[in-house]
Amino acid sequence: MNKPYIIYILLFVSMFFFVVTNSADRDSQFNRLSKIGDIHNYTNLASNRSAQNELDNSILMAAYKVPLENIRNYTSELSQKFGFNGSILIAKNGKILFEEHLGYKDLRQKNPIDSTSIYQLASVSKQFTAAAILLLYQEGKLDLDDFASKYLTDFPYKNIKIRHLLNHTSGLPNYMYAAEKNWKSKTPPDNAAMLNLMAKLKMYPYFKPGERFDYSNTGYFVLASIVSKVSNQSLSDFLDSRFFKPLNLKNTYVHNPNEASKKEELIGFRRYGKSYIAIPFTVNDGVVGDKGVYSTASDLFKWNQSLNERTILNDSILSKAFLPGKTNSGKIVPYGFGFRLKQEADTELVYHNGVWNGFSTTLRRYKADDITIIILSNNSFSSITPVSEKLRELSKEFSKYDPFMSFLENTNIYDISKLKNSLKYFTNIPKAESVAIIEKIANIYNKQNVQFVSHKYPEVSSPNFVNQQYQTLLN
Repeated sequence: MNKPYIIYILLFVSMFFFVVTNSADRDSQFNRLSKIGDIHNYTNLASNRSAQNELDNSILMAAYKVPLENIRNYTSELSQKFGFNGSILIAKNGKILFEEHLGYKDLRQKNPIDSTSIYQLASVSKQFTAAAILLLYQEGKLDLDDFASKYLTDFPYKNIKIRHLLNHTSGLPNYMYAAEKNWKSKTPPDNAAMLNLMAKLKMYPYFKPGERFDYSNTGYFVLASIVSKVSNQSLSDFLDSRFFKPLNLKNTYVHNPNEASKKEELIGFRRYGKSYIAIPFTVNDGVVGDKGVYSTASDLFKWNQSLNERTILNDSILSKAFLPGKTNSGKIVPYGFGFRLKQEADTELVYHNGVWNGFSTTLRRYKADDITIIILSNNSFSSITPVSEKLRELSKEFSKYDPFMSFLENTNIYDISKLKNSLKYFTNIPKAESVAIIEKIANIYNKQNVQFVSHKYPEVSSPNFVNQQYQTLLN
């Protein structure tokens, strides 16, 4: 074969392998770029979602500026004049409108409380125990009219139903007295040890099951013991796996006093002269179900939303928690399952307070206007109820702005002539205030969406021009 032909063949083969190799390499590069693009798109999506949430929140704050300022003035006075130390959160329609953290984690060291500060919820914990029982009921693992002795074989109190325990009509004696007088170990008793002690002491019940209402911490630690028996888990593990983790409650847990405290976990204080002293764990801190859940204000709000949205417990099951109990004679008990129930003049209130070792807490839901109020304190603050009622009164002002807020969400805020014509319908809000709200929202929107706004509305590309236009609404 002539040499030129051999050279041509070799060149052809070389070119073939070059094309195949580079093609494979291009495919590989393309795949890598695609993945990078996917990551970039995901990052943009997350960033856009965050920006949108920030925008929505800014608009809410602008729209409700006046009632929020009134609330902030009140909480400032509450802290400075009346010594409130803790966290306050107010939400409406599932959106947090006010969250403030006042005072100090440790009143001896003066390090500020913040959004990560974790409080002992005291008796607000009872709703978590009730929820655990209801989840087991939802799954068909127990019935609310079962006797407690069906699950706790050595339980000395017969004819007490799970329903009696939930509604505080069981008549059980106070376990705390028994522990304080009879527990000798330095290690606090847990639920199992406390059940054994009560059986050993043969403590007499206060009355026959169902005879009357008597608020009972004992009943709720017995409920927690039933949860453990049925699920073969501690209350801590059951709540963590079935509620806290699924709901992303990262700072919520059942505390064990025999284990190290978490970094952000607060301790309770009480005033001693002109200073404060820390309150140590007691012999009754090992028993849980009636208390013992620790959480932050924001986690507690997430929990509240999960109940409103029926995230884990379905509607037919959870609705039972908000029905009042009854005694054997048919007398209404103003307590559901883990919740106190109160009919106020203008709304139904579902709530629970808690007081334990320096912690004062409340979680309140006002159904008519969907207002949630959370107050958590760690300095033996004794006025949770009147403060809650005052915050409720101040939060009623939000409703005055709701129609106006709804209007702004569904109209073109740059259409000055339409705005001018529409403002006359919002007589509950001074015109100057309405204009200030619109102007503030426009400035927020311009700042975060400058390219979109200038493209869609060329006439509003100048912030100064926008502000001048809105001032014409006052004429």
